[in-house]
Order: sequence, then structure tokens, then C-alpha cells
Amino acid sequence: MLVINKLLAKISFTIALVLIALWVFTPLWHSAAFSLFVMLWGFITLSSLYRVTPLFVARNPITDLLKRDVNQLALISLAGLFDFKRKAEFVLIGQIKQIEIGEGIIHVTNINEQKSTAILSVRSDIIKSHLEQLLSERERSKIDIRLQLN
Repeated sequence: MLVINKLLAKISFTIALVLIALWVFTPLWHSAAFSLFVMLWGFITLSSLYRVTPLFVARNPITDLLKRDVNQLALISLAGLFDFKRKAEFVLIGQIKQIEIGEGIIHVTNINEQKSTAILSVRSDIIKSHLEQLLSERERSKIDIRLQLN
């Protein structure tokens, strides 16, 4: 996911430069609709650039996105622009069959084959170490924990 954020930031920034050049060097700046579109795209570009900064990672630590209740695992996914988050998805720890960890993403599958996914702001090794803190040794032995290969 982190690689995708970097790619989206590059693409968004390139399109923003093209739009600004069109806005400045052509009579399109007379059009209110085009000016509004340039401002909207600027907002989107700022969001995508922010998502690849260390500030974004610092404001969205793994401890805020992956939590444990008494018998539930709460997955809070980053979504949309800037720091917007989705509502938490809760999975009973005793019913977790498999956990797949990727770069900036975690997939949790329960015994009913229902999959919950959370998009996070950290690398897979940090996700794995945080899961080791959240789950007991006995719980981890019952769950198939895998690292995704990219």
C-alpha cells in the first residue's frame, strides 16, 4: 500500500502541474468551472503528497489502527483523503483462522471465511511485531499468520 501511495502522489502531482500550466498559459483561467477543477485537484494532490510524509505515519500510529479488546481484534482502516478513517471492524480472536500481513495492509479471515481488511500506514514488519504484542503465544499458535509476498 505504501508503494501505491507513492505512485499516486507522483501521478497526482504531475497532473496538477499540467492543470496549473493550462490554467496559467491558456485562456482557461477565465472559466470558473476549470478554476474550480484546478483547486479541487490541488486539494487531492495535497492529500496524496501528505500520505507519503513521515508526519502522516506519526499521526496514524499502528496502536491507533490495530487494537485489542478483551476477546476482539479491532481493525481501523485509513480511507480517503488526509487522515480520514473508517469505522472499526471487530473480529473475535477465537474465530480468527488466518492473518495475512502485507506492506501497509492486513487481511484477517475468520472460520466462516469472512475477510476483514485494514489499510495501515506502516510496513509489514511493524504490523507483525504489533500483532505479537496484541496476541498471546497461545492465540498466535492457533492462527495462521503469513507475510504477503509482493
